[in-house]
Order: sequence, then structure tokens, then C-alpha cells
Amino acid sequence: MANEDYEFQDYGIFSNGVSTTKNLGTSITTGSDALMDAKTKISDGSIFMGPIADSCVDGFNKASNKITSLSENFTTIENYLIETSSTYKAGDDSAVKNVLRLDGGKIVQGASGNSGVQTGSANQDAVYNYLSQQGFNDAAICGILANIQHESNFNPHALGDGGTSYGICQWHNSRWDRLKNYCSQNNLDSTTLDGQLSYLVWELQNNYPSVYNKIVSVPNTAQGAYDAAYEWTVHFEIPANKEQSGQNRGNTAVNKYWSTYSV
Repeated sequence: MANEDYEFQDYGIFSNGVSTTKNLGTSITTGSDALMDAKTKISDGSIFMGPIADSCVDGFNKASNKITSLSENFTTIENYLIETSSTYKAGDDSAVKNVLRLDGGKIVQGASGNSGVQTGSANQDAVYNYLSQQGFNDAAICGILANIQHESNFNPHALGDGGTSYGICQWHNSRWDRLKNYCSQNNLDSTTLDGQLSYLVWELQNNYPSVYNKIVSVPNTAQGAYDAAYEWTVHFEIPANKEQSGQNRGNTAVNKYWSTYSV
């Protein structure tokens, strides 16, 4: 599994890129808020303006959709810079296979040549919703999300370890075989996010029950999110330098996902 020796702050060019995309994203959000405020004011006055107001509101809605898409693209770029600088060493051949592509106006991340692969925020939300339905609390889910980000950036087609690891959790060798067998026996597609999420929960409950029990029992707090990420890394993913990786992913769970998904 992924060997994380660095953080993006260790590289000036990556740190600058992350800072730039984050600042641009903040500016876009501010502009979007101002646009929606203007739309609300026009909507409130539509009784006096009639069709003119309706046309303006429609224009604002279209602009808002474009801004939302643009904001998501900047978030994808930011996550890509963080992921790449944390995972790959200079000269690592696998780095050139993990690319950003434009797919229907949306920037997506995935292996080169895999057109149409959906990654990033849409799959991230899908993972959150699925695990929430399975009874995991927000802290546990944040810990799992942090690990999936570091393993595959939510790309169900991700290949790693020289082509021997696959999917959102980078199931390796025999675990990959078990993923395929489970999906075949349950009329699921092992190459899809749905199939992999179903197997993820099954594998956790049946093959890693102690990890499952610890994950589902973490307190629904920021510390719980950190503990879930660390436990998942060290005893379920088990990457190289697992303790250091666990700390990195624990910090990701708290700093990125807990602030997004906690109630």
C-alpha cells in the first residue's frame, strides 16, 4: 500500500500550489455567496418586475451551477497536489500514471487512459452516505474517508503496487481475489464503487472483527475521527511505515473530513 514519507509542506512548489488553489476556492465561494444574495433580492422583487426578474433569476442559477463546478475543480486540484506530494517520490513511475483529466468540464483524477472514471467529491459523498447507512458514526466515517483518500483518492479503478493492488482500499493480491469472488457471488461488479463498498463492510465485519468493533465504537468527536483513521491504517490497510502513515491519516481525518461531515 502507499508509502507516505512526505507532506505537501515539504515541497515549496506543492505548498504554493495548494495555497493558490485554496485561495482561489475561497474567492469563488465569496463570489458565489454574493451572487446568491443578489438572486434572492431580485426574486423578492419579482412581483414588480415580472418576466424580467424571472429571466435574471434563471441566469443567476446557471451562473451558480458553473461556479459550483469551478469550485469542485479547484478542490480536485488541491487534493491531487496534496496526494501526489505525500505519496510519490521523485522518479516514481506510478506518479505519471495518476493524472488529472477533463471529463465533460469536470476535472477528475485517475489512472491515465481510464476515461470516465469518477473520483473526488462525488465518490467521497457516496462513501459517506453508504457508511452512514451501515451504522458508522461521523467520526468513524471520517477515519475511513481519510484512508481511502490516501490509498486511491476514491478511484475504484486505482491500481497500485505494480498492478497487484486494486480499488478504493488497494486490496492486495489475495484480498483482491476475495473482492472479486465476493462480488461475483453477490451479483455485484467488483470494479464499481457500490461493489467495493459492500465488500469493504463485509470484509471488515468478517475478516477484521476486532478492527470493526473498535471503529464502530469510537466517540463521535474529532479525537474519535483520528483514532478511527489510525486504527484503520495500522490494522486494516497496513501500509509501509504504518504508524507514521496512521498519524498522517489521523490528521487528515480531523483537519479535512471532520470539519466537513461532523454535525
